[in-house]
Amino acid sequence: EDLVDLKKEKERLLKEQARLEKELARSKGMLSNEGFLSKAPEAKVNEEKEKLLKYEQMMEQVKKQLDSLK
Repeated sequence: EDLVDLKKEKERLLKEQARLEKELARSKGMLSNEGFLSKAPEAKVNEEKEKLLKYEQMMEQVKKQLDSLK
């Protein structure tokens, strides 16, 4: 038998995908906001860029895991 309940794992991955979609939208919104880019300290802008990259990588992994469950 499988050690992982596939239905529960798929539900978990779908929740994670939804969370990442929100984070990606928030991060992209901040980085496309000229007001944020012009007023925020460079360190904060770079931190947001790093978060965006991390979220994109996490989303790619979640999608691969979901594809493998099909």
